[in-house]
Amino acid sequence: MSKVSHKFLAGFCMGIAEITPGISGATIAGLFNVYKEFVTFLHVFSPIKLKPNLKYFSDEINFSFIIPLLLGMVISVYLSAYAIDYFRNNYLYELKIFLSAVMLVAVIKNCVLDQSLNDSLIYLFDFILGLILAIIISLSLVELDFNNIFLLILAGLMAFTAFLLPGISGSLVLVILGVYGNITTAIKDFDVMFLVPFIVGMVISFLIIPAQIIKMINSNEVKTKVFFSGLILGSVPAVWLHLS
Repeated sequence: MSKVSHKFLAGFCMGIAEITPGISGATIAGLFNVYKEFVTFLHVFSPIKLKPNLKYFSDEINFSFIIPLLLGMVISVYLSAYAIDYFRNNYLYELKIFLSAVMLVAVIKNCVLDQSLNDSLIYLFDFILGLILAIIISLSLVELDFNNIFLLILAGLMAFTAFLLPGISGSLVLVILGVYGNITTAIKDFDVMFLVPFIVGMVISFLIIPAQIIKMINSNEVKTKVFFSGLILGSVPAVWLHLS
């Protein structure tokens, strides 16, 4: 498989993951070994780092990486908005098993295949911390009435943050919050007025979170992977509790 095809397929699968309530696009990015590059691209737009000139963007952005990745994501998000209801309505149990299996594979890859298990066990506390945080999120979020701008902004912020972090997907966060159906309907109907505050929330997360992730990776990549693995494993209950 060529590098361009690999990046397009990675983006396509990330898009499917994000629109499908279950695992996050970041989990899939990790499986395709494009997570660090993807977050590095997002970090280019950090307000602290951003320089509004063409030379900055040409120097900082790897266009051969990001163009096929984003193209795959955009295509799959649009197509999945039409297809996901079919699988949820007809193959829900099988879908839950598949998503759980993918999450377990991601944990094994991060903790066993990317480095030795002994190296990962050094950061067992970080794994347990991520596990507990994800379980708390899976069990504690409640449905809210999102028929106002501010809560839609909050939903966008939480969904995109979940997209950036391996584990629970942004769309499953929307399911837990009770706004998933509204968002997918707005996408299919091109309801711009409904989507604008949601997108604003996503942009806020987009500008803040990637910089923090890059700091974590640069500080200790193995520790970050182990922590993310805890988030992924702790998100499995959310698939079974909230995906319906």
